[in-house]
Amino acid sequence: MKSTVVPAQITTVEDKVAGSLSFTQLLLLITPVFIGGGIFVILPPVFGFSYFKLLICSVLAFVCTTLAIRIKGKILLQWIIVLTRYVSRPRYYLFNKNDLYLRQIKVKQEIEEQNETMRIVETEDSLAPVSMHPSQLVRVEAAIADPNSKFHLRSEKGVLRAYITEIKKENV
Repeated sequence: MKSTVVPAQITTVEDKVAGSLSFTQLLLLITPVFIGGGIFVILPPVFGFSYFKLLICSVLAFVCTTLAIRIKGKILLQWIIVLTRYVSRPRYYLFNKNDLYLRQIKVKQEIEEQNETMRIVETEDSLAPVSMHPSQLVRVEAAIADPNSKFHLRSEKGVLRAYITEIKKENV
């Protein structure tokens, strides 16, 4: 028996509202009617015929009709939007290895400031949390994961302290 795969959701098919026209195409074709009516009412002579009103309305109708033409499954307005986004994007991407975005490594000056605050914390015997440099974190994680070390936590005066002691193995 032949089996076929039925897609869960098809989002590429555009709905046809009237005949073979989509909603966007209908909107583009109706726009000159409403704008032309506004021009007819607002510009002098009010509610009167004038050749410049006719010229403005006919140019607007030509532009909107041209934008509603479908080329390769997309209307011309969508192609223009795609092309303007392509033209307006940056041409070159400069990869900077030292970029600090989403990195844990800090600038040398910040590390020095951090070391100064760590010295202050050590001298004052304060219980404020101290952040570590990533290289220090790697050494701490390696010490915790080492089977020859003993790691335990102790709560003293409301502060959780971590202790790592190295166990020396005797040769038997």
